[in-house]
Amino acid sequence: MYASGSYAWLGGGTTLPEFRNRGVQKALIQTRAEYGTAQGIKTFVVETETPSTGKPNISYENLRKMGFQHAYDRKNFKL
Repeated sequence: MYASGSYAWLGGGTTLPEFRNRGVQKALIQTRAEYGTAQGIKTFVVETETPSTGKPNISYENLRKMGFQHAYDRKNFKL
């Protein structure tokens, strides 16, 4: 978590494949949010891929379940 003033970015949250589907990601998000709130953070931001038809995104769903709201889509570029 990177914090500045009352804002924080929850970046770099990932779970190793062998530990997925056990609630680890939700626990990490919750712990960082609780820590940030205790430090005076009022706004948290995070990014993940938007789910598409036939390609679900568990990270996106975990964030939605925890109260995050989809703000916008960003184009990503590849070489």
